[in-house]
Amino acid sequence: MFTKSFLSSIAFFLASAIAETVTEGAITGSKTYSQYTPFELSQMTLLERLKVYPWTVETMSIGLILAYLALFFIGSRYNDNLVKKYIERQRDEVLKDQFYQVGVTQSQLYIKDDGENYSSYATGRINIASLTQKIRLQARHNVFLWILEGVLSAYFESVVTPSDTIQLTFDIDAEAAEKYDNFIWAVVSKDKMSTLRTESYYLSLTKTAESDKLPIEYVFMNEVPEMNEVLYKSDFKEILEESKGFLRYIAITDQPDEKPTELSEVAPNKKVIVNMRVPKGDSQLKASVKLVKYVIGYIDFVVEKAAFRPELTRRIKKTRDAEIAKLKKIAEDAKKEELEAKRIEEQKKLREEQSKLSPEEQKKIEKKQQEKKQRKLEKKQRVRA
Repeated sequence: MFTKSFLSSIAFFLASAIAETVTEGAITGSKTYSQYTPFELSQMTLLERLKVYPWTVETMSIGLILAYLALFFIGSRYNDNLVKKYIERQRDEVLKDQFYQVGVTQSQLYIKDDGENYSSYATGRINIASLTQKIRLQARHNVFLWILEGVLSAYFESVVTPSDTIQLTFDIDAEAAEKYDNFIWAVVSKDKMSTLRTESYYLSLTKTAESDKLPIEYVFMNEVPEMNEVLYKSDFKEILEESKGFLRYIAITDQPDEKPTELSEVAPNKKVIVNMRVPKGDSQLKASVKLVKYVIGYIDFVVEKAAFRPELTRRIKKTRDAEIAKLKKIAEDAKKEELEAKRIEEQKKLREEQSKLSPEEQKKIEKKQQEKKQRKLEKKQRVRA
């Protein structure tokens, strides 16, 4: 990786060389490169030709490359520092007291997948099998892509506006998961609410309900409104007020992020998810530490208390059954299409084989097929009678 001093040295050297060439040409009044004839150039030494050659294009090209490398270095370092500051703060003030292992390994706190994506991990706590933190940052290391995404997002809804986000996924361990019901319940920021519902399949299964129990910036999203009576805690409002500058939502779910395409994908997988913008500044970092600590304690509350009345669980099950019915219909349609394609392929092969037979053999086969059809027809008529 290039250092700042190395880049500065190269830039200074190029600037000095250009200035020296321009000054020397102005003093001596020498001809430009294009004014020399091929014969005159052939009589020069290599050093003389290099001195009179116009290096403008090459200098500009090298300058642009160096500028790109400098911006890449600065953007990459900024992202690295942003992640490091957040993860180390969480580790030191919350996670190391709550989990047996913090970091992807004993010696590595987080993984950098590329210039935009980072991930961290923690495990070893009652009720929580693991904590995975996925951090996605703006493409500051690729300034051209960063600017392009920003411009396009202003004109096209399909292009996501560049942002720095973190998703914390607390996977509930098997023993704790058996202690409470399957359900989806969330507190979601009104900002980008429809976008969040599109991004997360489990939120798309919920209904929205405003409440004076929450700060005005947030709403409940759940399968059954009466769930709030069990899941809401009096100190929830305070933690939301402190986190409203960066928190997007807190969700309890047993359904996947992505819309399932197979029945096996709707099997309950209980987890608690916190989605937020990367906290910046000491006050937001301090609030994020308090938020994560609160959510960890709140998970214990959910495991102990989140059991609903039978009529509520029946209403929740009705929603799930409707989704399962859709998947079954899709699976049945796919199977029918597969069988139809197989039947067409078999008929095609049969016709190809018959075309190779003699006319007499073909007539025999056709006669057998007609007899087979006739027997089927007679059987149906007998059944109807």
